[in-house]
Amino acid sequence: MAETAVQFEDVHVVFTRRFAPPVWALRGFNLTVPRGAVLGLLGPNGAGKTTCISCLLSLIEPQVGSVYLWGKPVRQVRPEPGASWGVVLEDTRLPPFMSVLDALKVVCALRGVHAPATEIDRVVALTSVADLTRRTVATLSKGQARRVGLTAALIGDPRLLVLDEPAAGLDPEARIEFDELVRALRDGERTMLIASHLLGDLEATCSHVAIVRDGRVALSGRADDLLSEARAGHASDVHVDGSASRVLESLGIAHEPSRYPGLVRLRSDLADEEIFAILGKAEIVPRRVEPRVNILSMYLDATGKERAP
Repeated sequence: MAETAVQFEDVHVVFTRRFAPPVWALRGFNLTVPRGAVLGLLGPNGAGKTTCISCLLSLIEPQVGSVYLWGKPVRQVRPEPGASWGVVLEDTRLPPFMSVLDALKVVCALRGVHAPATEIDRVVALTSVADLTRRTVATLSKGQARRVGLTAALIGDPRLLVLDEPAAGLDPEARIEFDELVRALRDGERTMLIASHLLGDLEATCSHVAIVRDGRVALSGRADDLLSEARAGHASDVHVDGSASRVLESLGIAHEPSRYPGLVRLRSDLADEEIFAILGKAEIVPRRVEPRVNILSMYLDATGKERAP
């Protein structure tokens, strides 16, 4: 487990209710997150994502199974700088009456940072929030507050960063800015676990994916490997110049107007390798190729959701 950051082994969590049947949040949850991975944790509401994170942060004790961090049971990992985790939750807020700078000083004190001024300078530069340090937390916009929350989570340079719905509630501009900041933090050493419903953002950010359904991991692995396996033998949407219509007709390849001006889209279910070979012999160069299999389609298949027609 030396190269493993996080390990869930057959974890079961059930919530009992006095006058109602028990709720199984996790049932046989197994997941391995390699050191340095950026894992996107996907799943519909109620799938078990938040319970998974709560177990990892020692907020919930599983009735069955074990959770490990850096090869040790999570309860044995001391919360010291660099040894544990940083967390940004959807509704995390620093004390509203304090300045950002004073709030970061408090976080340094709680984490036992020995040189707080130096550490604050480091994380403020990393997240580009120097212009916010004199502001009162209550005056920050949602986007600014999320960036400051990430700044606080990075104090002590934790090896694991947990982000739960980090872009929820942000306007498009703030979401793009926050996503770019998260991508800039990928360094091959820091492990990140990101729970989100914004599938497009995760596809551009994460190296690994885990799709959760009914308290279990339905699909997990390296994003590139999962996509390559899923796309094998599948057809992409291929768009070529409209001037090739007559050649396409002679080859028996149906086509229709593309949503891209000047192009037509092939109406073929042939595997990509086959259609590209046919086009190559006819000296037709594809202008756009859009795989029909992506993180979204994998998510819908794994969770049993129906695709839009």
